[in-house]
Amino acid sequence: MRIVSTTLTTIFLLASSLSFTAQSKDYNAEELTSKYKAEIEQIAPDSSPYDIVESLSKVVFKSVANAKAQGDEKTTKELMQLIVRQQLLPFVDVRFAAYKILGPQLKQSTKEERDLFVDAMERNLVDTYSSALVQYNNQEVRYEPKRDVSNQKMVAVRTELLQPGGKPLSMIFKLRKNSKTGEWKAYDLIVEGISLIDSKRAELSQPLRNDGIGQVAETLLEE
Repeated sequence: MRIVSTTLTTIFLLASSLSFTAQSKDYNAEELTSKYKAEIEQIAPDSSPYDIVESLSKVVFKSVANAKAQGDEKTTKELMQLIVRQQLLPFVDVRFAAYKILGPQLKQSTKEERDLFVDAMERNLVDTYSSALVQYNNQEVRYEPKRDVSNQKMVAVRTELLQPGGKPLSMIFKLRKNSKTGEWKAYDLIVEGISLIDSKRAELSQPLRNDGIGQVAETLLEE
């Protein structure tokens, strides 16, 4: 397994800590995202899922380092949300993840309810990922060797997050290939055996049964 110092996996490391010192309150959000726009556009969604994860991670964390040098804590959070929306979300299958979370409730939903729930999950992902990005502290990650996935529709990219003085953290990215476009997108992360989708489904299952998809989605959007 090889070691890569900047990777998509640390986006989800919410437990790590970071001492942040603001350097400037002046920032240009458009300049930050446009600076790396060309690199993002060079990442082919129909390439190997292993390549997508690694290439995207390098661009994202260059953006993160730049963002942290731009302003105070509030400014940094806003920039992290911008990075997530413009750089990460295009490579995340939010709708598929949302439908997995709905589970059996999906068949009982209307198109309007499904769309509203997808919007709520997208908002939730932006908040989760941006909060995790703030915690990024250049941890090293070990990847499993790249494999041929040409005949597969779903792939699990296994990694280990190396923690100084501690046990490596197992993190598995699950990606799905769109049968029509051939593009790979991430839809779940499993940390130490715990799936983010399964956890969110368990959290929302009772509210979905009791209150319905529309009400749950509206509540999430109001948070």
